[in-house]
Amino acid sequence: MNSPPVFIDLSLDEQVQELRKFFKKLGAEISSEKSNKGVEDDLHKIIGVCDVCFKDGEPSQIDGILNSIVSIMITIPLDRGENIVLAYCEKMTKAPNVPLAKVCLESLWRLFNNLDTSSPLRYHVYYHLVQVAKQSDQVLEVFTGVDQLKSQFANCPPSSEQMQKLYRLLHDVTKDTNLELSAKVMIELLGTYTADNACVAREDAMKCIVTALADPNTFLLDPLLALKPVRFLEGDLIHDLLSIFVSDKLPSYIQFYEDHKEFVTSQGLNHEQNMKRCVY
Repeated sequence: MNSPPVFIDLSLDEQVQELRKFFKKLGAEISSEKSNKGVEDDLHKIIGVCDVCFKDGEPSQIDGILNSIVSIMITIPLDRGENIVLAYCEKMTKAPNVPLAKVCLESLWRLFNNLDTSSPLRYHVYYHLVQVAKQSDQVLEVFTGVDQLKSQFANCPPSSEQMQKLYRLLHDVTKDTNLELSAKVMIELLGTYTADNACVAREDAMKCIVTALADPNTFLLDPLLALKPVRFLEGDLIHDLLSIFVSDKLPSYIQFYEDHKEFVTSQGLNHEQNMKRCVY
């Protein structure tokens, strides 16, 4: 998705003044006078009430207002801008309907693309982008694959913990519409764990296995057994089931199902589909 560059004809002071007046006119609890503490304080107050325009505003008008806020936000120095950016991102997740969620998505893209590629704030903006994309049914507009994701942060890679959080979110927003992509995300997530912390990835490992098994187009399951977090599941039913699909035949699966029907059902797996997988 491409966002247009930000071009606002008013000075920063004039933009702030106009935004304050606009939101006050809508009934927001904000003064129409500029803060004597500077533009950062103005932004905090403006962002704090900006979602008031979601109530009755037209999407095209709201887009222009959010565009103006972003144009001011990107002038704030990095060391003083984190709280402002995070507050704005949170507001963008509050869109009450799909049309407005699409406007908020555009605004976040605009912010993301106008931040320096070495800015650590891009991670936070992108995380919220994914949340809003789910609301607006546009996940594939912001995420098409792991390689594309990594390229977004080539100049400022997030921490392992941040990437794990993002991968979990991406798995959640893709699991119902694109199982193949969701499975790849989970495999990538498990790859972020080391031998030292793989033991804490139990839940992620289980989700990874279930997602792969649920995808009828995923046949290469052997690599999962080599992942460190999956190894820690040895002895668990989910690991036993994965092993059957990797190295056993249909009779082994049928016996497993007879012994553990409730478990298979509880994982959201389809018995008939599982049997077809064993045949192949």
